[in-house]
Amino acid sequence: MTIADEICYSLSKKNVLNRQLGDAGANPATFDAGNYQNWRTSELVGQFTKNFDDQALTGKDVLDFGCGEGDLSFYVANLPVKSITGIDVDHDRVRSATARAEQLPLAMKPRFIPASNFHSIDMADASVDVLLCFDVLEHIMDYPSIIQDWKRVLRPGGEVMIWWMPWFHPYGHHIESLVPLPWAHVFFSDRTLIKTCARIYDLPEFKPRVWDIDEAGRKKPNKWLAMTELPEVNRLSMAEFEALCDKVGLRVMERRIRGFGGGALARFTHLFTRIPGLREFFSSSVVYRLRHA
Repeated sequence: MTIADEICYSLSKKNVLNRQLGDAGANPATFDAGNYQNWRTSELVGQFTKNFDDQALTGKDVLDFGCGEGDLSFYVANLPVKSITGIDVDHDRVRSATARAEQLPLAMKPRFIPASNFHSIDMADASVDVLLCFDVLEHIMDYPSIIQDWKRVLRPGGEVMIWWMPWFHPYGHHIESLVPLPWAHVFFSDRTLIKTCARIYDLPEFKPRVWDIDEAGRKKPNKWLAMTELPEVNRLSMAEFEALCDKVGLRVMERRIRGFGGGALARFTHLFTRIPGLREFFSSSVVYRLRHA
């Protein structure tokens, strides 16, 4: 063990053992599958309604990119859209979304597509007016190819609407349930973070989240022991993202950076979000509206 390993572990262990529900990495909904699904639905719908206008989708062919269980698609299906299609690489979630669509009283039935690969979108050229990408962008590993494909499937004048937690977000590492330390991925190596995750996971006091529990209700084996890099995060920064959009011909029409919402330092973080070199570090979320140039 290195000094960095011990510092990261000690700080994480202290925070994990002393934190209260609602603190970083201790969302009450993440301990129960039913509550988690309800929370995810509320979060996704809120991300859209708080940042975009329903009327922007009126009469449009809409694609819910990275639709997951279909929560945002179901909300859109009750708006006066022309069509709504959801697509996701997780085929189990697509099957679940399809089954749920049959049970819900919707104004329109969404179409759900299991993605055939991680590099392109299974849609025809110029077939979409609006592409929604909510709480997904940080998990797209081949993002240069996908951003290029966004442009391909959009019609001229079409738009991409995004809600995102970029890489340098305080918890952009997405391991706050195990390492509840802001900017841990800035100060510590992947090796140190993964070792810390493995050690915290095995603590008797650590309460597993819904994704760490198997069908029998037991804690799953420690996956962190076999990892060499942080899983399912692409390290995409705002600067790189905007450069890629410009390269493929997606114009940034709107960018809104939200600072921290509470606490004594909140007012200062809002000031930092106006400084290009620092804004991402002090964001709680970022919203983009892109347009097919």
